[in-house]
Amino acid sequence: MRKSLIVALVAIALLAALGIVGWRTYQGMVKRLTPEVCTVTRADGETTSLSAEQARNASIIVAASIQRGLPERAAVVAIATAYQESGLRNIDYGDRDSLGLFQQRPSYGWGTEEEIMDPWYSSNRFYEELVKFKDWEGTDVNDMAQKVQRSGFPEAYRKHVPNSEAVAGALRGSRPASLSCLNFETSPANPTSFEKVLAAFGDSLSSEPIDTGLTITTVHETTAWAAAQHVIANSYDGGATEVAVGNQVWRHDEAGWSETSDTPQPTNTVSVTLG
Repeated sequence: MRKSLIVALVAIALLAALGIVGWRTYQGMVKRLTPEVCTVTRADGETTSLSAEQARNASIIVAASIQRGLPERAAVVAIATAYQESGLRNIDYGDRDSLGLFQQRPSYGWGTEEEIMDPWYSSNRFYEELVKFKDWEGTDVNDMAQKVQRSGFPEAYRKHVPNSEAVAGALRGSRPASLSCLNFETSPANPTSFEKVLAAFGDSLSSEPIDTGLTITTVHETTAWAAAQHVIANSYDGGATEVAVGNQVWRHDEAGWSETSDTPQPTNTVSVTLG
C-alpha cells in the first residue's frame, strides 16, 4: 500500500510538472503568434493597428501640431496625408524625388533631402503649408490634404480619415485609453525616446524622474491622456512597461487598458514605469 501511495504521488508530481511545462509552452506559443503592434480604437468601435515605426511617426506628427498651437483638426489632416503618401513610414524613396512621411519634393521647395527625411521638419513643413489656406479648419479632411499635396489622386486621402481621427484623437488626449501597444520583451529604459514629444506640450505639463520611471503632471486631464499615449506610442524604444492615469493602467504585455486595483491617482497625473 505504501509503495502504491509513493507511485501515486510521483505520478501526481509528474502530471503537475507536465502541466506547468504545457502551460508555459502554451504561453510561449501565444506570444509568438500574437503580433506586437499598437492598437487604436476608433469611434465606431473598430480598431486599427500601427507598427512601432508608424506609432513613433504618428507621435511626432501630432506632437508637432501641439507645439505649433494648432487644433486637433490639423493633426487629422496631417495623419491622413502621411497614411496615404507613405503608410506613416519615413521612406527614402518615392515618385521622382519625393521623400519622407509626406513625400515632399526638394525640387518643389519643400526642403533639402536631409531636412525632409527628418520627421519633425517634414511635419512642421506640412503644417506651414496647411495654415496658408483660408478656412482650412472647416474644409473636408480629404479636400484639405489634396490642397496641400496636389496629388494626382484627389480622393485618395478620404479612406484614411476614420483611422486618422482615431490616432490624432488618442495622441491629442480627446480619446482616453484608446491607444495601447503590446510588447512582450521590453527595451532598457530610455526616456529620451519621448522627451521631445513631451516637450512639445510646453508649460502644460512637467515631468519628474523617479526611481521607477517618471511622474508627469499636467494642467488638464486631456493633456494627461495625450502625454500617456505618446509615451506608449514610443514604448518600444523608450522601455515603458506600465503607464497609469487615474484608475486606468496600461501594461506592456497586456492588450488594451484596464482598471487598476491600486489607489487611483489624480486624473491630471501620469505615472510611467520604465523597464
